Amino acid sequence: MNSLNIELTEYYDDFLRYFNKAKEQQIKCNVATHEPYGMIPHMESNMDDDLMHYIELYDVVERKYAGFSQIMNDCWSGWTEDHPYWKKMEAGKATYQRETVAQNWTGKHKDFDLPEWLYLFILHRVTGSAINYGTKPSGYHNTLLFTLHKAKTIEEMVWYMKKHTTPFYTSVGYQFPKFPKPQGDYKRGGDYYLGEYLPRLAREMAEWLQASNARKDLREIGEWMGEWNQKNGLNRYTFQYAAVIADIADWYPQYVNRESHFYYGTNAVECISYLAKNTNKMKREQFLDAVMTKIYEDTGSVPYNAEDVCCDYIRWVENYVRPGAHYSHVDLDKVWSSSNIKNHPYGRQKAMLDLGLVETFNNIKHHPSDDTIISAAGLTVEEYKEQCRTLPRRILH
Repeated sequence: MNSLNIELTEYYDDFLRYFNKAKEQQIKCNVATHEPYGMIPHMESNMDDDLMHYIELYDVVERKYAGFSQIMNDCWSGWTEDHPYWKKMEAGKATYQRETVAQNWTGKHKDFDLPEWLYLFILHRVTGSAINYGTKPSGYHNTLLFTLHKAKTIEEMVWYMKKHTTPFYTSVGYQFPKFPKPQGDYKRGGDYYLGEYLPRLAREMAEWLQASNARKDLREIGEWMGEWNQKNGLNRYTFQYAAVIADIADWYPQYVNRESHFYYGTNAVECISYLAKNTNKMKREQFLDAVMTKIYEDTGSVPYNAEDVCCDYIRWVENYVRPGAHYSHVDLDKVWSSSNIKNHPYGRQKAMLDLGLVETFNNIKHHPSDDTIISAAGLTVEEYKEQCRTLPRRILH
């Protein structure tokens, strides 16, 4: 896809700036191969960005190190030096959750092969990826992965799932697929899918991946999974299965072309719509691919990683914080990203306070998505941007 056919906007330069900041914070605070990098607390990372300073969400440019994949790193690597966070673990800086899971899952590759790991990848993603953006660490919320190390087969994992008595689905920052209606002794459609559909899907998918020496494009895998669902009377689960495909790219790269184009979630599509203009009237996927190609050229980030960075970037521009829980102390009237886009009309913006559109953000229970604030004030996007233009620059900054 030729990236020369797109017209970049001011958001694109801002995106590159965010990417470099997130990459730097990933090295400083998230993961690295030597001290002190990877071990610096977020509040000591000196990013010149309050949002990155206080909120532990904007510190990654590789999906494998994002909150929704943290527990899978523990399951895959166990308490071994192969773990990407081993330097932290060895230094005694692992969280209780990481220590518990990694210790329990050590040596599971003796029991599990590709079908079992595919079962775990898919289970993890369709039940919500254990994510809760309001907690620290964010990727250990309501999950079966604290338990399934006890199993040695897919059938045993199903048994433990059916016997589990505490919640293992999370929609905090995630969404579930449309599960089939439960049958037999299953009370929930999700459990029915995990118990009756997923074992077959995992085994047939493993056989399909291993049948050819040729690596498969990411979308080729997605198409196969979607067709499998449809043949078995299910919806395609495109959003959730995309995360599974990324897991395969991270943990079984021998089966995939990691540089091939990926799928685009809602947030990524929104982000890309700001980064460039489709002046040549390309079809939607062609346009998205062209922008992603440009990002790859400028950052070296493969598309399935860059797609996730796009999702984080739009949250960063909109100053996303999940109120409550471990971020209840954050003053939402003072903590802003360092984005150069000062007239962005959506989310939580300093200009909205300065213009008097809201008295305070601290009494809002949920992050104001989309045009919540300007719509309540009776403003269109154009009217809001015009009002921002009249604000003194020293206020906006």
